[in-house]
Amino acid sequence: STRPREWPVPLVDGAGAGPLIWVNPVAEEKTVKNRMHLDVWGDPDRLVAMGATVIRARDHEIDWWVMADPEGNEFCVFPEPDAAA
Repeated sequence: STRPREWPVPLVDGAGAGPLIWVNPVAEEKTVKNRMHLDVWGDPDRLVAMGATVIRARDHEIDWWVMADPEGNEFCVFPEPDAAA
C-alpha cells in the first residue's frame, strides 16, 4: 500500500549502530533558519534530480555542498568516502 504523505518517516541505520531519526511532515511553511540540520554523504547531482537545490557548491573553501530540500530545509552533503579524491 502507499504511505500517506502526512505520516512520519523513520530513518533507520541498517547496521543498527546509528540513532533512529523520525522525519515528521508539517503543514506550516518554513519561516526561520533551521535550528538543526543533517550532514550526509551523497551525490549532489542525484539529490538535485530528486528535488533538492544547491545553496553553496563545494569549492576551495569548503569540502561539502550546502543544499536544501524542496521545503527549504538546509543540509550538508559530503562526497562519498570512496569518491572524495
